[in-house]
Amino acid sequence: MKVSKKLLIILILFYFPASYTITTSGERFDDNLVQGPDNSSELVIYTYDSLLADPGYEFDRAFEMYAGISDNTVEVVLLEDAGSIVTKAVAEKSSPVADVLIGIDNVLIDKARKNDILAPYEPYNSSNLRDGLVEALAPDYLLTPYDYGVISLWYHEDKVSSKLNSDTFVLNDLIDQDLVKQTIVENPNLSSPGLGFLLWTIAVFGDEDAGIDGLVSGDWDQYWRKLSDNLRIVDSWGDALTLFYAEEANRPIMVSYSTSPAYGSCLYEDTSTKAFLSHENNIQWGWQQVEGIGLVKNAPHPDLAKQFIDWFISYELQSQIPQNQWMYPAINDISIPECFDAAIDKETITPLNDRIPEDKLSENLDDWLDKWELAVAEGTDEGWLPSSNYSIIVFTLILPLIVRKFRLKYD
Repeated sequence: MKVSKKLLIILILFYFPASYTITTSGERFDDNLVQGPDNSSELVIYTYDSLLADPGYEFDRAFEMYAGISDNTVEVVLLEDAGSIVTKAVAEKSSPVADVLIGIDNVLIDKARKNDILAPYEPYNSSNLRDGLVEALAPDYLLTPYDYGVISLWYHEDKVSSKLNSDTFVLNDLIDQDLVKQTIVENPNLSSPGLGFLLWTIAVFGDEDAGIDGLVSGDWDQYWRKLSDNLRIVDSWGDALTLFYAEEANRPIMVSYSTSPAYGSCLYEDTSTKAFLSHENNIQWGWQQVEGIGLVKNAPHPDLAKQFIDWFISYELQSQIPQNQWMYPAINDISIPECFDAAIDKETITPLNDRIPEDKLSENLDDWLDKWELAVAEGTDEGWLPSSNYSIIVFTLILPLIVRKFRLKYD
């Protein structure tokens, strides 16, 4: 008996490791290996590797000066994306290593909440937060918002097919205009922008079983099956950015943020990249992401962690958000530079979040991620493979053994 294509797909998905993390030195390690901080650390922070990284703001050193603590006693552990932050914190739940988690958003908070890895804390200056952000993220202050933005598609205007009209684009155009061959999407199991894009597609096409009405007729997982033959899927936003700027990759469209064009405009006076959203029913739609900072439950250093969270929504830190994080700051009194005119005006965007109520999101998210994996795998002629070389090597070694085992069982 031959091993079916569907069976091999399931085996592939089962045997590939889900994610990796990287320390500040860049060393990669498996999430299952719990690595503690240096014994001299007074505060340990888990966040993603692109936080305040362009062009770069050393927030750990700045906080040490602010708090009057010794140099290099704040340790920042950089992970690939927000999904890895949650995964690592859950693995260490019985004996927490981190004090603060930065980067969990208004979708991933559901997983953090279910796993009980955070403790509520309302910062002293929370009254200065922009209206609506706390309600969108965590009304109980399990997380405190520090920035927000809208998931979008970002592209090199001079490198994309002339068929693309960003003013009338709808999601089906990725397929109908063959733009998918030029597009990079982050894995929603690992990446918060990738997850935002998945929810964008679900909000547009709907899910009858989940009670989600779509804006247009269609089937969101069938849409992903059609995309996957030519789509490039990577683990993280950083991986996508590398390909986005690699000429040889020929992938000038990536899932990012409506503010991403401001990066080139502000730093280099480069206006060659633009962002676009979808315009189903002639309305410009976007999935809003609110990112938060939270206190780890049973944190080793809770008092210093609370002081850090207070500082993270202070003017000193928040003023760095626009031109180092390329998002909108969470507090009210920060001026947005004129070069942000390159971004999509946030006041013109209708949020998609309202189309997926919070209870529906919590109830269905795990199932949607499972369906996404299957849709992408089944829709790909050659199989969808994670980008990690390690995974590919391991898969190459073990697949013959797996196939032989099933042949022996069913022949």
